[in-house]
Amino acid sequence: MLPFYHLCFISIFAISIQANHFRGGTITWKPINNNVSANATVSVMITQTYIWTWPLINCTDAMIAAQSPPIDLTGKSGDGDLLMCYDNCSTSGGYVGHEVPITGYCTDFSAALDVTVSQRSDIVNLTVRAFFLVEFATSGNWQLLALGSSTGWSLSSLIDLNIRPDNGLINTAPVATCISYISIPVNVQQTIQIPVLDADNDIVRCRFASGTSECANACPPTSLPTGTTLSSSCMLTITGPTAGNYYLVAAQAEDFITNASTNPMSSVPIQFLVYVYAATNCTIKPLLLSDMASGDCLGAEVGVSVVMHFTAVNLCGSDREIIDIATLSFPTIIKSAVVQSPTNASIWSMEMTWIPSAMQVGSQVLCAVACDNASVQSDQYCITIFVGLSSVPLCPGATAGPTTTTTTTIETTTNILGESSIKQIHDSTVDITTMEMSTSIDVQTRKDLFTTMSDYTLPSDNVQSPISDEMSNEDCTKVSDILQDYDSPESTSLFGSPTPEMDPARVVRVPRMSKPSVVPNTQRFTMSIELEVTNISNNDLNDGEIQKFDRCSQLRVPVTRIKRL
Repeated sequence: MLPFYHLCFISIFAISIQANHFRGGTITWKPINNNVSANATVSVMITQTYIWTWPLINCTDAMIAAQSPPIDLTGKSGDGDLLMCYDNCSTSGGYVGHEVPITGYCTDFSAALDVTVSQRSDIVNLTVRAFFLVEFATSGNWQLLALGSSTGWSLSSLIDLNIRPDNGLINTAPVATCISYISIPVNVQQTIQIPVLDADNDIVRCRFASGTSECANACPPTSLPTGTTLSSSCMLTITGPTAGNYYLVAAQAEDFITNASTNPMSSVPIQFLVYVYAATNCTIKPLLLSDMASGDCLGAEVGVSVVMHFTAVNLCGSDREIIDIATLSFPTIIKSAVVQSPTNASIWSMEMTWIPSAMQVGSQVLCAVACDNASVQSDQYCITIFVGLSSVPLCPGATAGPTTTTTTTIETTTNILGESSIKQIHDSTVDITTMEMSTSIDVQTRKDLFTTMSDYTLPSDNVQSPISDEMSNEDCTKVSDILQDYDSPESTSLFGSPTPEMDPARVVRVPRMSKPSVVPNTQRFTMSIELEVTNISNNDLNDGEIQKFDRCSQLRVPVTRIKRL
């Protein structure tokens, strides 16, 4: 092993021994049946996800597979604690006296990130019109923070079971999640999109947490570097001034009926750490790629296996290697080992398998990052999986309609992850729900595609600031040089492609998530491509307005230069 790796490992191990054990989390809830009468009892599922320091809070593959035993908090803050009512307890609808524990079961761990993830879901029966605040608060310690107090934490969630005035139903709270920690380079401004989903397709806004119940003794802005901002669309902008520091991001995601609404129907905490790493000789992050583009939504059915493949690509040469693909998921996802390609040392892969249960009907959010031995992470990858009890459902915001065919011209741009975004649809009269972009190129194997990528370029190691500097031709490295010997396994979606002129796309008005297109299938990419572009404007993912192709759709997108953002 490389000497640099030994130093990195020793540093991380030392942090683990000295660190305190809490790293953030989230609390969300949903009614089991949202259509109830005015005086009925509502069964509400409360889901708590917390992130801890591994191995202080241990987790193993066997614990994940068996969902037993629960994580061991013996002698540590949180041991035996309950999710308590904090405010408006007289209108808790029966929650007081029936509080649920906070100790969950292991769903993920990463030795590379020193992370253990626990989750538990409990069903409580409450009366309609219950309105109260629940809180997980202790006097225990965070991972040592650079700003704000590391002593004590608090996360709180607003539960409101009043019948909605717009549809006569009980509301479902948003789901927010983020891997903790997210690593960023020192003195380089970064943007981090916090993934937020709303099953009711409501307007979701983010704000910084405030007050004792929401963030205890480490509340923004004093817990974050000067100039850090959080937009209502859940985009965090942050610059880490000192390498080696950890900062706490404490935020609330809230859902509203309309853009004009000022009172949230629920409020969900999301707390995570940001770690600042020292400048490195190579500034290029690893790439993390999968069968679906980050931000996409997938329909799934209870009892039907979902299989996903992840590929991490090291673009920094022989002194770097991928040491993990860390995930933040839910019960019970089984992951394979992260395996290096036998033909290309820069490429690593992992497979995940999940069979949804009846308890998981509704929205699930999966996030992942690839990490290398210099503590550099890929951009966070997140998708939504929407689970149906007996069929594959449409994702929130998607609508099914009649099939209508028309032709239009699409102008596209392509980013470093191989995702193409629609900039303009020249036929403005077409209300597009779903697009299919057909090509005649068979992608059963991709070795031939990688070796013909003459125009697809990436920054090379000698670029000092790929975020802001202009690049010359000498500052670029061909991806084909990196991947020329790689035989991609079936069902692994990578980003290579030739770049012929793009033919006009065929636009088809079809349901966004029809069952044949979303049922998990390990052979989904072994045929000629029929790719979808999903409209996610004002839907379940942070009110986003970007429409994205699956990364394979760039097969007919001309690309000549890429500037890393």
